Amino acid sequence: MGGLPGWVPDAVVAVISGVILVVVSAHVPVTSGVRALDPLGYALLVATGVSMGVCRRLPRFALAFVTAVLAAFVLRHYPNSPVWVTGWVTLTVLAWKTNRRTAIVGAAVLLGGLSAAAAAAGSSGVLEPAIYLGWSAAAVLLGDVLRNRRGYLAGQAERARFAERSREDEAARRVAEERLRIARDLHDSVAHAMATINVQAGAAAHVLDRHPEAAGAALVAIQRASGEVLDELNAMLSLLRDDTQRAERAPTPGLDQLARLADGSGLDVELTVYGPTQTVPAVVSTAAYRVVQESLTNVLRHSQSTKARVRVAAGADADDLLIEVADAGPARPDAAPGTGVGIRGMRERVGATGGTFHAGPTPDGGFLVHADWTGRRP
Repeated sequence: MGGLPGWVPDAVVAVISGVILVVVSAHVPVTSGVRALDPLGYALLVATGVSMGVCRRLPRFALAFVTAVLAAFVLRHYPNSPVWVTGWVTLTVLAWKTNRRTAIVGAAVLLGGLSAAAAAAGSSGVLEPAIYLGWSAAAVLLGDVLRNRRGYLAGQAERARFAERSREDEAARRVAEERLRIARDLHDSVAHAMATINVQAGAAAHVLDRHPEAAGAALVAIQRASGEVLDELNAMLSLLRDDTQRAERAPTPGLDQLARLADGSGLDVELTVYGPTQTVPAVVSTAAYRVVQESLTNVLRHSQSTKARVRVAAGADADDLLIEVADAGPARPDAAPGTGVGIRGMRERVGATGGTFHAGPTPDGGFLVHADWTGRRP
């Protein structure tokens, strides 16, 4: 009935209830001391059937009406019939649709009305009131159970919706973090390669006529730098295009590739490594590599020095790592002012992996980058 108007199910219930009440009650045998159903009795049965159709929407009205009908049946000594079930049904619906306090008040009204009618009809003793009290209490308890069940299901549905929203938010957060990671990797890789190519191309142009062999070495360095960044970009694009397969070449290098990075940087790099770097967690190893890469790029861009010192110290604990990159300076007077993206990216990358970061000029005019994962907490 999902596509029908809302009143149609209520009308169907009213018609079916009225027919059942009239048909079944008409076949109830009339015993001594009992009045046979008359037109008023049948009218009350039909009206009670209508009240069954509206009790879902108007439970208070339905209970009040059914109480009056049942009291009339008691006062007029009509035979027992299914009409008594309607009192229990309406009280149950009232307890289900409203609250416990309203249900108790409704039960008191029903119990009081029927007990008063029984007393007025000449009934003595406590049997009938006790019966009324028993099934009134049963109706209230059943309605209370149904209401609690409805609340429980509503709570479950709300928790499910909240969990779904949380999963969507978590997925969006992971996508944003992955985009940021890719942006950082692209910045680090491309910036380093372009800086190396720029320096080596300038050197090749300067010595091309007088020292062709030196120009050849510079061109080899340019070829190697451009090839490495193209390999890395291809690997990264492969991962972005197909998330069901791993790229053949990982786009996130680590500490084991620092020597290769130093050789292709276009600088005279003094690389010193202490301790077992192979035990450093992969995420920290990648972050450390990127810090060294970006630091060497900044030396190429902004410093007059052609030398850099890189110190890597790994402790016995896999979480202990120290990175320092320094140059003797001074800054190039013709260097374009930096945007701060590189320094900020290094700080964010180190902080995201549990380390501390510092970068700034040294007293002798150089520049020092310091990243420390000593005592890192996951």
